[in-house]
Amino acid sequence: MREDFFSTIGEIIKYGGSTFAALVATSIYTTTDGFFIGNWVGTDGLEALALVYPVTMIFIALGTLFETGGSAIVSQIIGEGKKALAEKVMRSNYFFAFVVGIIAAVVGNIFVGSVLQTFVSNSDEQHIVDMAVSFLRISLCGLPFLLIIYLTGAFMRCVEKPAHVFYLVGSTSLANIILDALFIIGFGWEMQGAAVATVLAQIIGTAISFWYFRYSRQKFVTSWSLSSLEYIWQEVKVGAGFAVATLMMCFIEYFLNATLLRYDAAHLLASATIANIILTFIYLPLNGLDTGIQPLVSKLFAARKEQHYLRVMRYSFFATMILTFAIYVALMIFTEELARFFVDDADPVTAEMITFLRMMFILQPFVGIYTWLSGIMAALEDEWRNFVISLLPLVVLVPLIWFLPQVLPIEFVSLAYSAQDVAEAAVAFLLIRSFLSSKKLSLKKILLERS
Repeated sequence: MREDFFSTIGEIIKYGGSTFAALVATSIYTTTDGFFIGNWVGTDGLEALALVYPVTMIFIALGTLFETGGSAIVSQIIGEGKKALAEKVMRSNYFFAFVVGIIAAVVGNIFVGSVLQTFVSNSDEQHIVDMAVSFLRISLCGLPFLLIIYLTGAFMRCVEKPAHVFYLVGSTSLANIILDALFIIGFGWEMQGAAVATVLAQIIGTAISFWYFRYSRQKFVTSWSLSSLEYIWQEVKVGAGFAVATLMMCFIEYFLNATLLRYDAAHLLASATIANIILTFIYLPLNGLDTGIQPLVSKLFAARKEQHYLRVMRYSFFATMILTFAIYVALMIFTEELARFFVDDADPVTAEMITFLRMMFILQPFVGIYTWLSGIMAALEDEWRNFVISLLPLVVLVPLIWFLPQVLPIEFVSLAYSAQDVAEAAVAFLLIRSFLSSKKLSLKKILLERS
C-alpha cells in the first residue's frame, strides 16, 4: 500500500507535474504581453488587449482541440502496442493542424478589422480598436506555429517524455520575454512589437519541435499516410468539448466588452484584461496537472489496469483541490497587488477595478472540481458530456451579464463568471456519474475505496 502510494505520486509528478511546469511557462508566456503593454504602453494598451483576448481564445480552442484529442487517441494506440500506427497518426496531426492554422490565419486577417470595428461607439474608442487590430493582424500569422507547439507538447507526453514539454514551452516563453523587452522597450514598437515578439517566439518553438522529432532520439521511423487521417475525426470528437467551451468564452468575452462599453465603463476593459491574464497565469497550470495525466489514465484504462488508474484519479483529485484552494486564498488576499503589477504607476487602480476582479475570483474553488471531472471524462474518451458542459456559458453567462448591471453597479457584472464556475462543476458532477456507471465505476469508488 505504501509503495503504491509513492509510486502513484511519482507518476502524477512525472506526467502532471511536468505538464504543470510546462503550462507555468505557457502562462508566463501569456502574461508577458500584458505586463509589458500595461507598463510601457499604458491603460489604453490593456483596453485594446480586452478586445484581442477573445480572438486569442480561438487560437487556444484550436490548440486544445488538437492537444486534448491527439493526446487521448495517440496514447490509446500506444497503449495497444501499435507504435508505428501512433507515429503515422502524429504525422497526420502535424499536417492537418498546420493547414488548419494557415486557413484560420488567412480568414482571420480578412475579417478581424470589420469584427472589431463593431465596438466603436464614439471617436474616443477608435484608437483602442486600431491598436487591437494591428496586434491581431500580426499575431494571426503565428497561428500555424502555435498549433505545432500544442501538438508537440501533447506527443511528448504520449511518448513518456513529459519533462521535455517544459523545455519546449520554457524556451518559447524565454524567447517571447526577451523579444518583448527588445521590441517594446528598446524599439518602442508598442502593440505591434508585442505581436511580432509572439510570432517569432512561436516560430522558434516550431523549430524546436521539428528538431525534436526529426533529429533527436524521439525521431519518427515511419512516414505518414492518408489512412491515418481517419483518427483525426476521433480526436476532434474527444477534444470538441474543450474547444467549443473555449469558443463559447470567445463570444461571451465580446458580449462582456460590449456591455461595459454600453454602460460607459470602458475603464473596466483594463480590469477584464487583468482578470483574464491572472486567471490564465494561475489556472492554466492547474489545468496542466489534469491534462498531463490524461495520457497515463488513457493507457492504464486501455490496458485494463483498474486499481492503477483508480489510484491516479484519486490522488490527482486531492492534488488539484489542494492547489485550487491555495490559489484562491492568494487571489483574494493579494487582488490589489496583482492588479498593480500590470498597471503603470501613473495609472490608478480604482476601487471599481478591485471589486470587478474579486467578484470574478470569489467562487474559484469550483474551477478545480470542474477541471478534474472534465479531465477524467476526456481521458476516458467521453466526448458528448464534455460537449454538453461546453454549452453552459451561453445558458448562464450571457443572461447574467445582461441582467446584473440592471440591478447592481456595473463592476459587479463579473460575478456572472463565478456563477458559471459553480454551474460547470455541478453539471459535470451530475453527468459524470452516469458515465462512470457505464464503466462500472463511481466517484465513491474513485475517491474513497482503497486498493
